[in-house]
Amino acid sequence: MARNIENSIDERRRAKRFFNRVGLAFHVIDRRLGPEYRRALEVLSLPKEATVLDIGTGTGTLAAAFVERGHQVTGIDFAERLLERARRRVPSGDFRLMDLVEVEAMPAGSFDIVCLAYVLHGLSPELRSTTLHHAARLTRNGLLIFDYSCLGPWYVRLIEWIEGPYYRGFLARSMAEHLSAHQLTIEQSGETSSVGGWWWGKGKKEGEQGRGREGEKGGKVKGEG
Repeated sequence: MARNIENSIDERRRAKRFFNRVGLAFHVIDRRLGPEYRRALEVLSLPKEATVLDIGTGTGTLAAAFVERGHQVTGIDFAERLLERARRRVPSGDFRLMDLVEVEAMPAGSFDIVCLAYVLHGLSPELRSTTLHHAARLTRNGLLIFDYSCLGPWYVRLIEWIEGPYYRGFLARSMAEHLSAHQLTIEQSGETSSVGGWWWGKGKKEGEQGRGREGEKGGKVKGEG
């Protein structure tokens, strides 16, 4: 157990160094992700008064899309350089230097909506499960996830290989399977690109326990493409 905890801490330290070092690359990434986030939020049309927690907010691209629609947003991330840019681009946002493992200190039901944008694929199975558990605990209304839905082209696979070893393992299960383990079911979903998607999940109703259902776009590996 002690070794597992130690390994997890070391992994988070390596990940933090990685994201602080590649901060400049997010200028390119943000230009692609911004329109994807806006299209998904347009489809969902969530109540403007809904408060949002953006876990792993990075440079605040998703937070900005929510603020544009009138939401109050709190964003957390462990990479200082990314948060500096998030604070500059979204002055009205509440951005906090915080790691995923620290959200357990937040009270249950603290936010109407909790978001995880391209976070889950980079986490170990244990940390992914813990993160989903707390995301489900913190939301009052629903959980919004953006992530990969199938293996990307060579340059995506290269970047994810540099980031860590969990990308393929994440894609081996559908998003419905990931969420069902935490009593969440997919209510809406859609594509963001040929290799990505979004999923809106809520707690399962009575009678649905143990029954996950696939979204429009699952999370299983389709091929090397």
